[in-house]
Formats: sequence, structure tokens, C-alpha cells
Amino acid sequence: MEMEVGEENKDRFSDLPDCVLLRILKFMNTKHAVQTCVLSTRWTNLWKSLTNLDFNSHDFISLYYFNNFVYQILSRRDDSISLRGLDLRRRGCIDPELLDRVMTYGVSHNVRKFRVEVNLYFKHDFKLHPCIFSCQTLTYLKLSVWAVPSMTELPTSLQLPVLKSLHLEHVTFSANDDGCAEPFSNCHMLKNLVLDRCNLHCNAKFLTVSNSSISCLTIGSTIQEVAYKIVISTPNLSSLTVMRDLIHDVSACNLCFLEEVNIDVEAYFHTNLERTYSVLISWLQVFANYVQTMTLSSSTLNILNVLLTTDSMISQFPCCARLKLLKLEMKSSSSISDEVVSRIVKFLLQKSPLAKVDMIDCE
Repeated sequence: MEMEVGEENKDRFSDLPDCVLLRILKFMNTKHAVQTCVLSTRWTNLWKSLTNLDFNSHDFISLYYFNNFVYQILSRRDDSISLRGLDLRRRGCIDPELLDRVMTYGVSHNVRKFRVEVNLYFKHDFKLHPCIFSCQTLTYLKLSVWAVPSMTELPTSLQLPVLKSLHLEHVTFSANDDGCAEPFSNCHMLKNLVLDRCNLHCNAKFLTVSNSSISCLTIGSTIQEVAYKIVISTPNLSSLTVMRDLIHDVSACNLCFLEEVNIDVEAYFHTNLERTYSVLISWLQVFANYVQTMTLSSSTLNILNVLLTTDSMISQFPCCARLKLLKLEMKSSSSISDEVVSRIVKFLLQKSPLAKVDMIDCE
């Protein structure tokens, strides 16, 4: 069959329905997706129907062009279309007004997944727009807003009824009148919670993670040097990860569904080492009667190596009666010797008679 004249030059892409073309644009970053408007009149307004927006300053030669791009997209996009995802990531500091604009736009357009990773030009009286903490459509939220000299303060309670995954970095939790910060109890669908480099307001005495739906919890270090207590009340928790330096004591109850614990902690040069050892012991004591799989990093083994030379610490080390699998993640950069690892493993197995050991090499 002979091809008609001009058939080989036909723009087959432009003949596709909008839903297919928008599916293609979904795999591009937002800057490149918008640039398709110059291809033909068929593409001129197509980008205005994007349901995922990704604003990343790495895609721009200057922060001026980045700011202008964000404002232009938010002002010219089709307002009748809801957002599935909205990402804002900026190298360098962002103006509070731009951050507010992005947040209010996302919430007003029923955003489901929202990620913010920025540094903030701090204003003493600035607070994140409260709409983000009462959004009725959010299922995923990552909020990492680094502000100097003070961290971003959150309200006493987050009202996010359909939120399933929450990742918070560089934020400060406010306390109730009783000195307790308990921000998560009204997030009734929350399954996955990550707290990293989070602080308490100066009037708070302890942080309570109280939520019956949380199954996976990760707690990282804080920048706050004043130690506070973390109270874990998560009866359906199945996985717990503790990382970086430990300075905060912990208490918990009713962890009968806890199966997996991952510990990747370090003792930094500025850290009170004795406190690090005692806090690590307190964390181990919390979940020792429940955990079935425990993963220890090579940096954690270094801490345990010193800890096991102190008789008072050894006597407090708990038995893990239900532990079935002990995983050791050995980084190539680790200086710990095989002999030391063997000694630690021997001690741990004495405390965990049912456990088998799995060595994992990490790059």
C-alpha cells in the first residue's frame, strides 16, 4: 500500500486525546511540560490542565527565574482542575510570601500529595499558613522548612482527617496547657510518621506520639540540646526506626504488634556519651519484649562496643525473648573490626536465644 503524500510528516502526537497527552506530560518535570506549549496550537494550553506540579529550583539558572516561573504557573493554570501532587523544592532561601502562595494554592485546589523542602528567609512573626494543617484532602505531606534563627512552629493539633503519611523535618511542636505536645491524635488515618530534627517549644516538657492507626514510626535526631521525653502510644505499631544521635528518653506501652526495629544511631563529638549509652538502653528496654526482627547499623555497633565495656550498662541490657532475626548492616566505611563484631554478636545472642544473624554489606 502506497503512503499518501505528506503522510510521513503528519503530527500523530497532536491527534491523540488530551488524557493521553497529559499522561505523557506527567512524566516530565513541570518546566519541560510547560515548554511544550511552543510545539503547536494544539499544545498551547494543554499544560494548564496538569494535575501534578513540580517546582524545583535546580531546573533554573537563577532563583529570580524560579520565583517568576512559580507565580506565573499558579496564576495561569486552569483553576477548575484539582491537584493530585504539588512539590516545592528550593536551593537557597525562599520568600515567606511565595511559600504561603504555594501552600494556599495547593489547599484551595484539593491537593492530595504535598512536599515542601525549602530554607526560609525568617521573619520573627512568620508562621506557616494554617490552612496546610487542616487540609481535608491531603493523604501525604512532607514538610521540611529550615528557618534561622528559629524553627517553624506547628499548631498544637494537626487536623488532617485523610492523611496517611506524614514526614516532618526542622519543625517545632507547640504544647498544650499541661506542657504536653500531642499533635497527631486527630490524624485518624495516619499510617506512616517520620520525625527528624524536630524540637519542642520552650514551654513543652514532653512529646506524645498518640495515634491508634500508626503502623510505621521513624524518629531522628533533634537540634535542641535540651533533652525531653518522648511518649509512644501507638498500639498498632509494627515498625520502628531510630536514627542519628539519641538524647531523648522514651516510654511506651502496648506495643504487642511491633515486629521490626531498625537502629542507626551515632555518637557525635559534641554528644554526652554517657547519656547516649543510657538513652540507647532505655530505647532497647521499651521494645525488647516485642520485637522479632532487629537491624543494627555499623555505627550502632560501635556504640554497643563501648557500652559493653561498662558493667553498669551491661546489667541493664534487656533480653529480647521474641527476637528471631538480627540483621547487621555493615558499611564499607566502618572502622569496626570483625573481632569486635563477633564479640558483640555473641553477647546479643546470649540475650536473644531464638535469633539468627544476617550480615548485610552496605555500600
